[in-house]
Amino acid sequence: MVKHGLFSRSKTENIIIVLQDSLGNKGFGEGTPRHYVTGENLDECLKSAETLSHEFLGQQFESFDDVTATLSVIGNSIDAQKTPAAFCAMETAVLDMWSRFKQVPIWRLFTSDKLSDALFYSGVIPHFGHEYELLQFIEQIKRLEFRAVKVKIIDPEDGLSQLKLVREKLGSAIDVRIDANAVFSVEDAIKFIKRAKTIRLSAVEQPVRKNDLKGLKKVSRNSDIPIIADESMYTSEGPFYLIENDVCHGLNIRLSSCGGFRKALEIFQRAHAKNMTVVIGAHVGETAILSYAGRNFAVICPESRYLEGSFSRYVLKEDLVPENIAFGREGYAPTPIRSGLGIEIDETSIIDWSSLYASIDS
Repeated sequence: MVKHGLFSRSKTENIIIVLQDSLGNKGFGEGTPRHYVTGENLDECLKSAETLSHEFLGQQFESFDDVTATLSVIGNSIDAQKTPAAFCAMETAVLDMWSRFKQVPIWRLFTSDKLSDALFYSGVIPHFGHEYELLQFIEQIKRLEFRAVKVKIIDPEDGLSQLKLVREKLGSAIDVRIDANAVFSVEDAIKFIKRAKTIRLSAVEQPVRKNDLKGLKKVSRNSDIPIIADESMYTSEGPFYLIENDVCHGLNIRLSSCGGFRKALEIFQRAHAKNMTVVIGAHVGETAILSYAGRNFAVICPESRYLEGSFSRYVLKEDLVPENIAFGREGYAPTPIRSGLGIEIDETSIIDWSSLYASIDS
């Protein structure tokens, strides 16, 4: 069970897309519809995926420019806009298939530079109802020697108590930030940030309600540490409104919620141009497909401050790859070097864990 201020989750619902061309080349993609973030649900995404898949049938790609041109047109469709998780899954599958065909990792399609051979992920501490559970989890965090952790809080007073314990047990060197998942009022958020000063937080994510952009801006103006938007990116105003109007200091960019690589990359580039703090985020419950999509995206965006994801078997009973792809000590994960996503998917696992909603004839 993973719990935060907006939702608690003991199972995951993801959409997986497998593409195959006339030569037998395959590509895999994944999206994670989360209604409390983007408003989309699994059924809507499956219907959109069926519609989107027919848009790709018969397409011929001679170059990566052809690929991006097709993705751009289809990505602007109503279905793609309404269900970003479905389009993310479709786009990732297309990019995986094309880069496998070209025998390069996905990130090589976007940049020729590899600035690091390693990625370092943050640990995430969920909310616990009992102190002994938190203490047990902190011991796991200590064993992995993370460079940074994000702490989920669901209440101001309880959150302060948790944070003091985290800082006490993990020491002064580790980078600690919080994700409030919209639990604060504007006034409480400002008070909390001041009260937490001795804990030395490095950032506060989504302190106020998703749609309260004026409140988010007020908190940001009254905070000397970065205020990062997550759910507030997915209002009718959109993420560019936050960037252009200085609503916050940073963004949590998640591939599925943003609608795939190209849309997420545009958000990143606009945010980076304004020196905003960027988190390359993830959804709890994503499989190795979306985790490796995130790793490829992280290589494309080396200026991001924090990386989240690659939890794999830390949270999943079983993943879709035979090897354990979760991060290791210090949150370390290697930069993908194999073609495509960089992993080999066990297709029998996809079948074993699938629920058949609709049959798509092609």
